Amino acid sequence: MVASPHPDPLQEGEGREAPDAGAPQGVLTKAPALLKQVEARFPEEALDAGVGGRVEMEIDIGPDGKVMEARVSQSAGPALDEAALEAVRQFEFSPAEVDGQPAAVRILYSYEFFFRPKLVEAPPEPAAVNFSGLLLERGTREPIANATVVVGEGEKAWEAVSKADGRFELRGMPPGVHKVVVTSPEHARYQVTEEVREGLRTEVTYFVRRRQYGAYETVVRAPRERKEVAQVSLKQEEIRLIPGTQGDALKVVQNLPGVARAPFSLGLLIVRGGKPWDTRVYVDDALVPLLFHFGGLYATFNSALVEEISFHPGNFSAEYGRNIGGLVNATTRAPSAQGYHGYFDTNLIDSSAMVEGPIGGGWSFAAGARRSYIDATLPFVVKTFVPQANVLAFTVAPRYYDYQLKVERRTGPNERFWVTLFGSNDQIAFVLPNPAYDPEGRGSFASLMAYNRLAINYERALSPHLRLLTHNVVGYDRFDFVGGPDLFFRSHLEPVMGREMIRWEPSEKLQLAAGLDLFFLPFQYVAQGPRRFKLNQIPDPFLSRRLEREEASTNTFEPAAFAEAVYSPVASLKLVGGVRLDYDALMKDAWVDPRAAAFYELGPSTTVKAGVGLFHQPPDYRQGQLSPKFGNPELLPEGAAHYSVGLEHRFTDAISVDVQLYYKSLFNQSRTTLALSPDAPVDIDTVDLQYTSTGVGRSYGAEVLVRHQLTRNFFGWLSYSLSRSERDYPGEAEYRLHPLDQPHNLIAVASYKLPYDFVLGGRIRYASGPLTTPFVGAIYDANGNYYFPLLGPLFSRRLPSFFQLDVRLDKRFVYERWMLSLYADVMNVTNHGNVEGVVNNFDFTQEQFLYGLPILPSLGIRGEF
Repeated sequence: MVASPHPDPLQEGEGREAPDAGAPQGVLTKAPALLKQVEARFPEEALDAGVGGRVEMEIDIGPDGKVMEARVSQSAGPALDEAALEAVRQFEFSPAEVDGQPAAVRILYSYEFFFRPKLVEAPPEPAAVNFSGLLLERGTREPIANATVVVGEGEKAWEAVSKADGRFELRGMPPGVHKVVVTSPEHARYQVTEEVREGLRTEVTYFVRRRQYGAYETVVRAPRERKEVAQVSLKQEEIRLIPGTQGDALKVVQNLPGVARAPFSLGLLIVRGGKPWDTRVYVDDALVPLLFHFGGLYATFNSALVEEISFHPGNFSAEYGRNIGGLVNATTRAPSAQGYHGYFDTNLIDSSAMVEGPIGGGWSFAAGARRSYIDATLPFVVKTFVPQANVLAFTVAPRYYDYQLKVERRTGPNERFWVTLFGSNDQIAFVLPNPAYDPEGRGSFASLMAYNRLAINYERALSPHLRLLTHNVVGYDRFDFVGGPDLFFRSHLEPVMGREMIRWEPSEKLQLAAGLDLFFLPFQYVAQGPRRFKLNQIPDPFLSRRLEREEASTNTFEPAAFAEAVYSPVASLKLVGGVRLDYDALMKDAWVDPRAAAFYELGPSTTVKAGVGLFHQPPDYRQGQLSPKFGNPELLPEGAAHYSVGLEHRFTDAISVDVQLYYKSLFNQSRTTLALSPDAPVDIDTVDLQYTSTGVGRSYGAEVLVRHQLTRNFFGWLSYSLSRSERDYPGEAEYRLHPLDQPHNLIAVASYKLPYDFVLGGRIRYASGPLTTPFVGAIYDANGNYYFPLLGPLFSRRLPSFFQLDVRLDKRFVYERWMLSLYADVMNVTNHGNVEGVVNNFDFTQEQFLYGLPILPSLGIRGEF
């Protein structure tokens, strides 16, 4: 009879703490290691009955490594439960560390009580080791720790337990043929026959199959300090198998509360009724200017390197600024330092690959790349499923690529240095055979969007309560657009970013942070386009007669300083206060953004929260809003005041609900209008339209997220947003709907692990239809020989609602040293025709709906090693 301990390999490696629903998650920098183990006694009544069993437990380990509490999660009977708990409560561990600081964690631990006749003990020293081996997980080649290896049967049996590196050894085994059985809680039973010869050492390597590959686990690490009222954090385990996202991490954000569906599913982030420009995306604190590739199919950063995504629809920390909408922050993971791993993935849209591993001296690396061939598949899809749209002749077919390289060195739990180089390039050019909309015959269009980033990051704990963080980035961006031979915009940008920060924890109740957020942007551009049209004048259709050209080389410097405090006067109450000071050298303007939040725990599973704050951003320079010729260099910074309240409740460790109510007041919004002072005379023959900072608006609504966290076989969530987005318009006393208003947005996502390594998932999305401005007639221009439309009330017509069902099926094949997966990720399975807009005939007397993407299958194969 043997009492054999089995700590859960995943949980011991990563640690668990009782979940804090919706809380941000920290990074486990040091796992707890078992220092003192006490063997459980085998209860007499179990011996008499000749039975055994496995007791699964949850163990809470304190910051000092002591066992604070242990409880049974799966019983093997009262006697065995009591014996296992008695032993476990005497264990001692090395302290776990989260973000470099000692922290409490929770692990799963199991005790296996085997009943069998008394085993023949291996002879004591000096008997030599004559049977040894290495246990590796089949497919991943990861070492299997704490597995039991039994050699022989009945009374002639020997036993060993594998170490952390997967190795085991036995001494003094007699010659002969023996049965070998390997057991582990997370792996299938492995049995083989081996021969031991006199005077020789038998060495073996066993590849043991995991019970479930890709099995979901509820991995909740000790949380970072909670500072944001509205935040959703997603782990890599949740991201990869969500249907309709092609396994793309950043694309998953579009399925969360507060995010409206973008027109034509282009991948734009429309958060709480704001413009795409209002939301910023960071990768390891490097600002990413282009989130998605052509068509919004994939993000421009490889998901395989993303460890966690945090999404803030509003009321985010004072550490971040220069935007008035939402915030997305993707954190990259450390490359593998334990061996070489990688993958290759190819499907109907693109191919990608990555390799990672150690390079010596404490350094590790990861390198990846992606290249599309949608230029070959898109014409076929359009011709087959949307033949009426098959009018494009590509001269440079749509194509994209991206790349990533990361090197990292950890000198211990308190110091980390890493460098990341990544970038993206998208290009497309096409010709319309019959450009009837343009009497001058422009039918060719081309665009190039590219960015590159080099990020150098360093973090170090200067003391147990003081930590330094420095993140610095340089880049090179290029954005070009060409329409025919005489319409173009070409730009080059060389951004430089720096975030220098100190975190100080003077006491358990108070945490302080302060730092600098620097942004320097030299840029050059040349633009040529039509002049702004006059008031009450039909625009001249011959664009060449009203072209203007602008060329500039300048820069802007946007330094900012921030400070924040988190204070907990009592255990159930947390107060967060911060302030941010920004300056924009190009606009010659500065602003102060105070922000505050509060969290109160009504009970162990329920938290109420509230937040308020000011947010500012410069106008969208990409649209030329600050241009002297095409915009207005005197514009003010756009502003917003955020207000939100919410309630979080955790029903179980896996199931939670988060409800948010928000109101966002917008002011100083840039808009196209008359650039006149109130007492200025109006000459309708000479006045141009341009940008002013007189726009105001509001967004308000409710958001609900019911979430089932990752468990062994299932995860999913239900997201619903009820919202309203309104703006004022010149000459109207009341607010009118914003063109991106979307009152209803419902998304259900679920994925389930089936037997035989199948995973099936689905996503359903329903959303209100887009808004459009109806045409009430047209005026014939005899000089231009075309009809000029007369507009009805702005954005007063809502098109039919959007519905889409996506399905994903994965099948995994496991070999000794690698794994192969086949998958089908099909968007819009029902081929539902979703209306995205309206096109009219030449005199605007007839119209036809413009539909979005048809059914889009992505069949692929993925190899991992």
